[in-house]
Amino acid sequence: MPRSEAKPSGGKDERIRAFFAVELGNGLREAAAAVVAELRRRDARGDVRWVRTEALHVTLRFLGDVERAHLGGLVEAVAAQAASLAPFTLEIGALAAFPSPRKPRVVALGLLPHEPLARAAAAVERGVVAVGFAPEERPFRGHLTLGRTRGRRPPRLDDVAVPGHAPMPVRELVLFSSELLVGGARYTPLERVPLGSANDSEPRL
Repeated sequence: MPRSEAKPSGGKDERIRAFFAVELGNGLREAAAAVVAELRRRDARGDVRWVRTEALHVTLRFLGDVERAHLGGLVEAVAAQAASLAPFTLEIGALAAFPSPRKPRVVALGLLPHEPLARAAAAVERGVVAVGFAPEERPFRGHLTLGRTRGRRPPRLDDVAVPGHAPMPVRELVLFSSELLVGGARYTPLERVPLGSANDSEPRL
């Protein structure tokens, strides 16, 4: 069953900006943060808006503004789909700028393996569409966003070393709220949705 993280506040029509994501474990977060630190050092002109360490996460589906009263049904629908998924592990892949190196908007780390993360995103997609969200038109591209460009090229990426780290177990999906603040977005876990057999078995490392 999903586990609630945050208590409701305000009126029943309160709307929150929300998304489903994979929360990072300490080892993978520290490795990604080390890459950001090196890239930030190279970005002397401030051409990229780098993500704070505590805000790093792997987005599966951005939802936009959602009425808090509808969150329960939304989470139950996603949980029904996630019940068919087995826990898996993730590791950091290569650095990349996309949608293209010539016109980059995002600096990101790839994630491996691709398949279980894509299956998790597909399960979330089925759940949110089942309760009335419009289907996502863009294909899912699993990645860990490190920074967003300000219309200029990011620093050189091809010689940045990614620190070694243990594979990160993924046993649950998380519904986050997103608050846009002056110092950057603040993400708060609202609900945790376990993957199918997350309580009965461990992913193979």
